[in-house]
Amino acid sequence: MLAKATSLIAIALALPAIASPHIHRETLSEAASNAKHLIHTISTGTMASVFPSEGDNAGRPFAMMEYHAPCHPDPSLTFVLMPISLSTRNILKNDNHYATYTVQMPSEGVRSPMSRGRVAFIGVSLNRVSDLVG
Repeated sequence: MLAKATSLIAIALALPAIASPHIHRETLSEAASNAKHLIHTISTGTMASVFPSEGDNAGRPFAMMEYHAPCHPDPSLTFVLMPISLSTRNILKNDNHYATYTVQMPSEGVRSPMSRGRVAFIGVSLNRVSDLVG
């Protein structure tokens, strides 16, 4: 099953307003450009969902690595969601098909994990794409 995430809202974490005047604070335009670069550079992220109201894990969060492809017009992403995946089942059981998706740069070669580029898409609404086979 393919799903397209639409209406993505990127949340960029910036330095506090009391930061040193020698440190450049990322602008909204730069944050959007950096988020777009991340999405086109990294193909995996963490998809978070919530278990449906029935069952032993009702209301508890669940997060797992997923793959995405930026092959729809910005700001949409494409996910290949498998029916066996707990994330997929949780998302499809939610009436609005909400999830949260985070992407971050790898930590190799960085001095601190906090210095890695990262972006979170909160409240992503997933929409099914018609069967592309045939």
